[in-house]
Amino acid sequence: EVFLGHSVARTQNVSEETAQIIDAEVRRLIDEAYSTAKSILTKKKKEWIALAQGLLEYETLSGEEIKQLIAGHKPARDLGDDTPPSRGSAVPKSGSRRKKGPEPEGGMEPQPSS
Repeated sequence: EVFLGHSVARTQNVSEETAQIIDAEVRRLIDEAYSTAKSILTKKKKEWIALAQGLLEYETLSGEEIKQLIAGHKPARDLGDDTPPSRGSAVPKSGSRRKKGPEPEGGMEPQPSS
């Protein structure tokens, strides 16, 4: 699998030997990064599972809540049980609400254009 140099749409600006050296180095860097990432995820499995569960439960987490989860503690959240629920929507409304009722008579009627 070639990373650089051998494309139908591009011309090759380096020799075949240089392209192979570059490809080998790119492959080495990718393999090393993959191994490092896999090792970190394996070692920190307990922490990222706790973080995933916290996100499933709360949807959003602050930095302090993330630290608490990683430390093995449940985040201390003020659930606000004593505050009344909001009556408004978080989404702003556009325009004003039309009043229901009969249409007023004598309104303008559409006229065909000539």
